[in-house]
Amino acid sequence: MNRYARPLTVGLISASTLAYEILLVRVFGIEYFHHFAYMAIGVAMLGFGVAGTLLAVARPNRVTADSWFVWSAAMTPAALLASAAFVHLIPLDATQLAWDGRQWLRLAIVYLLLALPFAVGALPVLLSLLVEPQRAGRLYGASFAGAGVGAALAIAVLWIALPARALALPPAVASLGALSVARIGRGRALKASVAIVIVLSALAIARQPWRINVTPYKGLPQVEAFPVSRRVVEKTSPIGWVVAVEAPAFRHAPGLSLSYRGEFPRQIAVFVDGDIAGAVNTPAGTREDDILDWLPSATPYALGDMKDVLVLGAGGGSDVRSALVHEARAVWAVELHPELVALARSSVEAEWPSADVTWVAGDARRYVSAATRPFDLVTIGPGRAFGAAVAGVHALNEDFLHTTEAYVDYLSLVSDGGVLSITRWLTIPPRENVRVILTAVEALKRVAPNDLIDKLVVVRSWATATVLVKPAGFSVDEVRALMEWAGERRFDLAWYPGIEGPVDGFNLVDDPILYRAASAAVDGEDARRAFVDSYPFDVEPVGDSRPYPHHFLRFGSVRTFLSDRGSALPFAEWGYVALLATLFQSAVLAAVLLLVPVALRQRVGSRDLVRVVGYFSAIGLAFMSAEIAAIQQLTLLLGHPIYAVAAVLAALLVFSGFGSAWSDARPAQGSRLANLALAILLVVYAAVLLWIARWLQPAALAVRVAAAVVVLVPTAFLMGMPFPLGLRHLARGDGERVAWAWASNGFASVVAAPLSALVALQVGSRALLLVAALAYAGAAIVVARAGNSSFSVTARSRAPG
Repeated sequence: MNRYARPLTVGLISASTLAYEILLVRVFGIEYFHHFAYMAIGVAMLGFGVAGTLLAVARPNRVTADSWFVWSAAMTPAALLASAAFVHLIPLDATQLAWDGRQWLRLAIVYLLLALPFAVGALPVLLSLLVEPQRAGRLYGASFAGAGVGAALAIAVLWIALPARALALPPAVASLGALSVARIGRGRALKASVAIVIVLSALAIARQPWRINVTPYKGLPQVEAFPVSRRVVEKTSPIGWVVAVEAPAFRHAPGLSLSYRGEFPRQIAVFVDGDIAGAVNTPAGTREDDILDWLPSATPYALGDMKDVLVLGAGGGSDVRSALVHEARAVWAVELHPELVALARSSVEAEWPSADVTWVAGDARRYVSAATRPFDLVTIGPGRAFGAAVAGVHALNEDFLHTTEAYVDYLSLVSDGGVLSITRWLTIPPRENVRVILTAVEALKRVAPNDLIDKLVVVRSWATATVLVKPAGFSVDEVRALMEWAGERRFDLAWYPGIEGPVDGFNLVDDPILYRAASAAVDGEDARRAFVDSYPFDVEPVGDSRPYPHHFLRFGSVRTFLSDRGSALPFAEWGYVALLATLFQSAVLAAVLLLVPVALRQRVGSRDLVRVVGYFSAIGLAFMSAEIAAIQQLTLLLGHPIYAVAAVLAALLVFSGFGSAWSDARPAQGSRLANLALAILLVVYAAVLLWIARWLQPAALAVRVAAAVVVLVPTAFLMGMPFPLGLRHLARGDGERVAWAWASNGFASVVAAPLSALVALQVGSRALLLVAALAYAGAAIVVARAGNSSFSVTARSRAPG
């Protein structure tokens, strides 16, 4: 085998498995919900850890390892094909985990099926290290570099292929790796096997053997079950799978007044990743001039003329049409998904061909940060489906549109006398609306802190609540106009300047929570704190360092939630519960598949092994925690999680590969310095990374991506060094130590994915960076206490076995 064949194979196999990991994140986001992304990361680490533990326990000699290297590379495409094909045959319903034991078994089977290609794909990487330990850094670096390329390929293919078809990319890339070893391997069986997997990979590209099965709890399968429904548009991009469905029975009018008696326009339902994103009028349908004035989101127009209107999250364009119906002079519509912009724009221009509407396809926070003109109205609609809001399935979605810093930015764009309007779905008991009220008042304290009671109005319908914020304050005439407008539509004013107490309205409630929330928010910090602490859900305003405005379940309430399924079901926060289930399942499977085999095979209890376990567990936890925290914080900079995932993974993996290769020429004791440097850098990141993201937000996307990569380069380079240096310093080629190194690092990495998500959810990404820093500092302490006895070991340590 020539000197380039093995690194090339390692790079291609790593590219295929990393691309599969990223595509699984997208597929899980479509089929289920965002919280399953952490399962995709966890199973990747589980597969890699199982492969390492298997080899460390088996300890094959170099001849056997070379043979296994060739066959594992040849079988990786087959494992990728089988995993994608068979995992969709498992009828998993994660919403039943709390009380259906069969779902836990199915989840475990899904875990194992998904981990299979990562285990098989990790074998060539690890076997290459056994065969050529003198080139450990270069081979490990080829793995990192290949994984970085795979991340870029996964993002690129999503621009041209639907997610289900994009799953054919990883087997195709792995087939190139199999082909590279077939040229140098021996035996007809090997060449025949490679030929078969190449043919199967080609067939998967031509005709995919799997399909996306969207959970019935999302809107797309529900609307497609309507009579005579049909898809009229289906487009894809890395940031979303957009589907438009025409169904005569479909109606979308969030919070529509029950007093409305007019005509309903014909609509086309629009979905992003299976969730409702709005509706557009059919080309032959009637205009909706009348109905738009009977929605709670039209409340600010009761105050008078709103000439310049900024719509954030335009969706299907209903809020744009509402602005035009209410005689806005100019409208700026910002929507993240370019496919939605195209659909909404065609619908609006067909109805108002001469309207002055500026369409912007991009991140709303980035647009707001760069805007220089004031607006009479800045409005945000209810967004996703009511059912999703009730179930809490979006609890783990990073959403920078509803943080305190975001509301401050919006208020800074409001003109003198202008209004910020935010409409959200109502739940019982209210959660999201309460947080919106508290966040809006918190933002007001920073922008216009005087006379808060006069600057807030809350309008409630049967299904939604609209919060109006006016920094200049509402006049008596404006309040009177709002009361008349709301009364005609049977909407209730839950809070307005001059209100003396909760009043009985048209939509009766057992407890006037929206009134109590607004009253506590404007009465001062003591009243606000007492309300927040006594409320059964977590409704504290969130910031950019903890951008989870749709997460409301307190950690201490989980037992109560699970104890009585009958009463808890209406208050479900399934994203959080699914994350806890993923963490538990990850820990159990990782322990059984990684730690137990090593414990049964190897001696335990020596001080050296304790150091090995402590060191490699620490760096596994630290790497994953830093990666997830960086992805979250750079999402604010890059505008979408998928861009942040691509940039962070590409930068971390490629430059970690460079660092790993460079470590070959460094003395083993350099691991202590590398870990200390990483700890210091991550503390600095915790202090300044979000500030850098906000400072660079107005720049062009290419500049922001380049800045993200540059910021990550020094840390990424150093992150590639602790593992190979630790193997030389602490494991020293001893099979027992290597086994425990792989097992402990794999276990920590598997558990770290959902655990890091839980830490970020509870205390924020800044704290997660500090956790990673502490872990690296702990690894440095372990190395320091190991003494100088192993400092003489060089890069030419013998291979285990």
